Amino acid sequence: MSSKTLWRVFVVFALFSTLFLTVGFYLGVKDILYPSAVSWSTDKGAEEKAETQYERNVQIVALGDSLTRGTGDQAGLGYVGNLRVKLSEANGRNVYVLNHGVNGYRTDDLLSDLRNKEDIRRTIRQADIITLSIGGNDLFNVQSEEVNPEASSARIPGAVVRYEKIVEIITSLNPKAKVLYMGLYNAFGDLPNAKKSYDVVRRWNEETARVLYRYPNTIFVPTDDLFRVGGTKYLSSDHFHPNQAGYRRIGERMAEVLK
Repeated sequence: MSSKTLWRVFVVFALFSTLFLTVGFYLGVKDILYPSAVSWSTDKGAEEKAETQYERNVQIVALGDSLTRGTGDQAGLGYVGNLRVKLSEANGRNVYVLNHGVNGYRTDDLLSDLRNKEDIRRTIRQADIITLSIGGNDLFNVQSEEVNPEASSARIPGAVVRYEKIVEIITSLNPKAKVLYMGLYNAFGDLPNAKKSYDVVRRWNEETARVLYRYPNTIFVPTDDLFRVGGTKYLSSDHFHPNQAGYRRIGERMAEVLK
């Protein structure tokens, strides 16, 4: 091979070497200045698993009176416990309940708690579902007097004002949670003045449903129809609170409205 040919081969080799080094240098600098995203399948799987586990947990916070407490239920579940069971069965989720119900509570008692008890306010902020039963003791003070529909009717306006404030506080503390209000039923359908007591319950339910209509995540859950036909068989021995079967019917209806 002549020296001229060797020189041409050397020049071509030098050019390719220079080009190769230049491209390598460029790619190295690009990776440093503009690093590409790296997918770690193990980390992604762990995040998805944690998210799925979080989504399986549902927190119910129950507020209100003896109906929320479950008074009269021989099984001790009340409507809140039955709701928890139904949600767990339907969705395969872990459902937890914090029950703040107190026997004898009226709207002024609950309103005071919501304004002053930070532990209750904190649980409301953390809830996925909030259940509420209140108003029965405002209207029907059956422990101290005979059922008097006229007196009960006169108590409606003041109780509704306090109820409005209750709903306002709950929704301001947690605007994303579903709020289920248990409408009142007439426990006195077998008394001579049953028609008048039905009118009281109807008026209360209409007023409270009207308040809830202002808020997108609040739901009025009717219960009066559950006790109209053969209603006494769903009441406990005190002729006011539901029995085990009555609470089960209420809890099942609450689970239905959440579907």
